[in-house]
Amino acid sequence: MEMNQTIKSIMLQEHGKIRSLLKETEIIIEKDLEKACEMFENIKWNIEKHFFVEEKIIFSIYNSGDGDMETQNNLLKDHKDIMFLIKTIEENFSKEIKPKILKLIETITAHANFEDQVFYPRLDEELDEEKKNLIISRCSELIKC
Repeated sequence: MEMNQTIKSIMLQEHGKIRSLLKETEIIIEKDLEKACEMFENIKWNIEKHFFVEEKIIFSIYNSGDGDMETQNNLLKDHKDIMFLIKTIEENFSKEIKPKILKLIETITAHANFEDQVFYPRLDEELDEEKKNLIISRCSELIKC
């Protein structure tokens, strides 16, 4: 892990990876449903891991200070909505029906854009060095930086 990393830079990398996987799957889904299903399992794992990092590391540390509960509640609602979309897509795959993943892509994109442009920069700006370093350290245990 680089010492000059920010919360935003780490999480931006994660968002980029998830977006890339979604784009690949969107292309493959038209040609090979079985391969797309396997790829989607990888997407689900990466999204679940990402949500775990946000909810168990970032939110808990941010909450210990002056955390913005409204923003966190909105982000948690997004996580719930995204997981519902994932479950629906998985059900389609299990029935060998080609799922539509555009709604998932749009929802994740809107969620990630808010985090990238507003939430993570706010954390990097407002949190003291100790809290930022703790978040970055714990994230690096779970995310390949």
